[in-house]
Amino acid sequence: EDTLFRVHSFFFQRDSEFFRTLLANHGPASERNPVYLGGISIADFERFLGVLYPSHFSEHTASTVEEWTSILALATEWSFQTIRTLAIRELFPLASPVDKIVVGNRYGIPAWLKDAYVAVCARASALTDEEGEGLGLKEVIKISQMRQDVGRQG
Repeated sequence: EDTLFRVHSFFFQRDSEFFRTLLANHGPASERNPVYLGGISIADFERFLGVLYPSHFSEHTASTVEEWTSILALATEWSFQTIRTLAIRELFPLASPVDKIVVGNRYGIPAWLKDAYVAVCARASALTDEEGEGLGLKEVIKISQMRQDVGRQG
């Protein structure tokens, strides 16, 4: 989004193989020779920086599923394992079963999936339009089939 951020490279290099390689190939970054991170929104990068450079080490500015998911996305893409682990931990109590299916599949968190599928299949209400859009057609069909299979057994 054509915005220049001035951040220390230390944590990026220390905690991320992605950035160690990127910065080694790029050479010294400067205002005239910035590291370009294509496809990353300002909001997502600021959320990520909020974890990397917290105001208070015991508190985080992120508090919603959307915010923690964007942090998880960047931590996964950039190989920040400790921040990925933090985002997964913080997301778990905030995420609905549908969120857990979407995020679990997208970012490789298989431990979330079984209980989330069971919760979605066991609930009385059908998926909402918004949930269906978030899950995608294949997941909606899979959940529909699971619900139908459970109905036949009961």
